[in-house]
Amino acid sequence: MFRCKATTGLDDAVLALAKQLPSPRKDIDWAPSPPLRCLLEDVPHDDHAAFLRTGVRRAPDSDVFVRWRDGASEQWLEDIECCMTRPTPLAPGCTVFKGHPGRCDWQYVDPEDAAIQEAAARLTL
Repeated sequence: MFRCKATTGLDDAVLALAKQLPSPRKDIDWAPSPPLRCLLEDVPHDDHAAFLRTGVRRAPDSDVFVRWRDGASEQWLEDIECCMTRPTPLAPGCTVFKGHPGRCDWQYVDPEDAAIQEAAARLTL
């Protein structure tokens, strides 16, 4: 199973807004690197979601996602209730968020990312 390959650059105004969002947590985790990649499973969809930062609510678990649609330049933020800690019939937890159009499944391997990490490891030896 592979995830969606859609990526986006982060709009400066959206980033500025995300930095202003409060959080009940002292440490805020941010997306590790640009570009932001859609985390929805690889089922047909044109509405994309990429993790940006730790959410603004303590419970239930939430994270701020950047949302965008194919063919549109507009981006927006949503603090989405995540499914990662909720058991499902398919697996111990959902991959993205409540009501997402993909499958709840941890069986995820990204050969592209694995190849990049392997090449980087060889360079550092």
